[in-house]
Amino acid sequence: MAGPGVTSGRTLPGTGTQAGGKGDPAYQAGVGDANRHGQVVLQWTEFTLTPGSDKQLTQGGAEAFPGLRVASTDGLEPVTVTVTLPAGRRLLWGTQAQADYQLTVQRSDGAQTAYVGALSGDGDALTFTDVDLHLPGTTTIWVCVSADHDAPLGPTALTFDVAGKKSHSTRILVKPAITVSASGTPVLAPRGGERTYPGVKVRNNGAATIPPLTVVATLPSGFRWGGPDGPDHQLTVSAGDRGTAVHTGVFSADETVLTFPDVDLLVGGAAGTESIMWVGVSPTEHAPTGAATVAFTVGDHVSPSTTMNVT
Repeated sequence: MAGPGVTSGRTLPGTGTQAGGKGDPAYQAGVGDANRHGQVVLQWTEFTLTPGSDKQLTQGGAEAFPGLRVASTDGLEPVTVTVTLPAGRRLLWGTQAQADYQLTVQRSDGAQTAYVGALSGDGDALTFTDVDLHLPGTTTIWVCVSADHDAPLGPTALTFDVAGKKSHSTRILVKPAITVSASGTPVLAPRGGERTYPGVKVRNNGAATIPPLTVVATLPSGFRWGGPDGPDHQLTVSAGDRGTAVHTGVFSADETVLTFPDVDLLVGGAAGTESIMWVGVSPTEHAPTGAATVAFTVGDHVSPSTTMNVT
């Protein structure tokens, strides 16, 4: 019990600051002055913040809703909630096409309330004031985010600050916009023979759009671009009834590498959309026998081509 003129209080969980006034968000109304002159007794609300289940985002794809569960056995006055994007992870508020600055609060009975936040100057944080968490009980809160086309892959999370108490959000797993893999079944490639067309398959993992990417193709040892009838420095991209495009590459100094800038992969629009790309090569008379592949780099994705069995 505090002495005359002294306010009783204790450290708020997770803040490191001393609470001590009726204006503090963790003050529980209804205890009051206890009918004693110059003496205040405060009751503090304990609450827990628990991240939800993992969410997935695809580079350039649809949104996800990372958040927290807030639980308490006591009531809580309206609070300030701040949500911050992880630094350097290229996440966006809302979708690729439409920003979303809302926090959704869902009560235990399923009813929802949306709050519009104030965006920080650097665009990395949203602050929501006078948020009613509808405690006691368990409340779920979340925001809407998506991953930019160049968002780094792997796990990350937002940071929630609820009345001075911080927690990571639901873990967010960012996956690549495309998958690149060898196309077709192995083919025979006799030494000194005609050209073959090794290639790779590109698959859209859920991105709404796929920007043009640089494609690099590297010859295996003992191979040449084209065939005995002449060189070939083209890349063909085919998506069936969605079209075919041919690109002319630029040779490296030693002519073992072809680079094709700004290639439309023809896989934009929907998850599961696929295309195939290939080049024309052939083994020389001195090519090593055995399996060989062209190394393809599509953006930052690396894959071997169709296997060529040199005989």
